[in-house]
Amino acid sequence: MKKLVIFGNGIMAKIMHFYFSRDSQYEVVAFSVHEKYITEKVFCSLPVVPFEGLEKKYSPRDYEMFVAIGPSQMNSNREKIVKDAKEKGYRLASYFSPRSNCMSLPGENSFVSDEVTIHPFVTLGNNNYFWDKVFISHDSIIGNHCYFSPCSIVSTHASIADNSLVGTAAVVSTNVKVHPKTLVGATCYVSKETIENGVYGEKSSEFYGAISGKVKI
Repeated sequence: MKKLVIFGNGIMAKIMHFYFSRDSQYEVVAFSVHEKYITEKVFCSLPVVPFEGLEKKYSPRDYEMFVAIGPSQMNSNREKIVKDAKEKGYRLASYFSPRSNCMSLPGENSFVSDEVTIHPFVTLGNNNYFWDKVFISHDSIIGNHCYFSPCSIVSTHASIADNSLVGTAAVVSTNVKVHPKTLVGATCYVSKETIENGVYGEKSSEFYGAISGKVKI
């Protein structure tokens, strides 16, 4: 099996360790973060190694990396570490769940969770996360450093530019262009071209009172 070091020591790293260990061609051998963020030297029963000097112990000739950082700062934190890891000479692994249906393959440092569907003829960049039941329709374009929350949908001929985030159960309609660093909130329906750095959201459901016991079901 190929040997893998995961960057991270938080919940995202824990989740990625689960998936890579469950059904991938990789054996996770260690975690790594910058030294100032190391609070424990062991995580998920594996060593946590300072990113500074990581290549001295885990040579890029023998080990690959996966950067397990969520969408913070519109995915720019993950983008930076991906760049730093590549500068150290590491090849960046990707995870594709065997429970997904990927007819177009994402690039490096990408994560495709269970029950994701990616149609054929989709253009896919690098460093993208696709969570459970995401649907990416044919002839769409996905840039780099994006994050797709569970059950989100990108329709035919739509495009999602770099560093964007599509929230849970959100829908980007056919032919719509989503510009860089767009945040599409949960359950949104985006039918028009967005604005760079734009934030789109739906209001929370109305509260009717603490009367659930009186509701006839």
